[in-house]
Amino acid sequence: MYLPVFLTLILSFLSKLTNCNEKPVIGILTQEVYWTGFKNVAPSSKSYIAASYIKPIEASGGRVVPVFTNRTTKYYMDVVRKVNGILVPGGGSAFNNSFGIDKSTNEIFQIAKLVNNANDHFPILGICLGFELLLMASINWKFPFSKCDAQDIYLPLTLVPEMEEKSVLFKNMPKDIRNILLTKPVTANHHYKCMEETNFTLMNLNTFWNPISTNKDKDNLTFISIIEAKNYPFVGLQFHPEKNAYEWKKNDPHSWSAIYSARYFYDWFVNECRQNKHRYIKQSQLENELIYNYPTTYVGKLKSVFEQVYFFNE
Repeated sequence: MYLPVFLTLILSFLSKLTNCNEKPVIGILTQEVYWTGFKNVAPSSKSYIAASYIKPIEASGGRVVPVFTNRTTKYYMDVVRKVNGILVPGGGSAFNNSFGIDKSTNEIFQIAKLVNNANDHFPILGICLGFELLLMASINWKFPFSKCDAQDIYLPLTLVPEMEEKSVLFKNMPKDIRNILLTKPVTANHHYKCMEETNFTLMNLNTFWNPISTNKDKDNLTFISIIEAKNYPFVGLQFHPEKNAYEWKKNDPHSWSAIYSARYFYDWFVNECRQNKHRYIKQSQLENELIYNYPTTYVGKLKSVFEQVYFFNE
């Protein structure tokens, strides 16, 4: 199924320039309103993106286009051909790759592997749910997680010792940011599923991914909190760096050190996207697809976990 996609992408890559891309465009996957409490807020809307995923991309120098769920392989191939990277956000999911954000992630993951195999640098960043979906996509959608209680906890990271030199995130990380992340409770965790180290090996996830950091949940269960693909520019974070600066409904850390260190992950990701030279052939098409075309809705006063959301009718 993906061979025609592969050949089409290769042909489009031959014409790309080799200089750094200073105008990166990042696709962010939408997810279904079904898994939220937004049905009464936007009854005609099918999907959404929390604004807190868009703002840090823009703060780091990128522009955003929404990537819609339940589309064809051709659609996702076209998305990858035009944008410079993909962000898979946190949220809710059925963990069924036949529809919704699960299907979108799986389609893009497979296409992005082929693109990178052709020496075309195409990064993916997964946050929380995105972390989980990337893991599942790499093992044919098997479910590797354990039940845990890492909801509303704020933690310093513990580096896996043998991974410090291998990590793409940590090898060039400024020392002050590294010190904050490893000593202060600045990573916001909001999840009930955990990737245990034992299951990571038993499910052969260690053949595709490196486990970079770990944490402990409220019951002292150790879980993997950062993953990096061994041979691809794919990274997953089980925690939420976007919440430190942009969300206010929980007790997420809002100190200077929390915001400063969280910015690193989005700065790093957008900079990875600058290495990609994909582009929209028509400027008018880009202008019509950018997130700027859509209004935000203030949902914070409605007891949502988000402050602002973009709703979509498609």
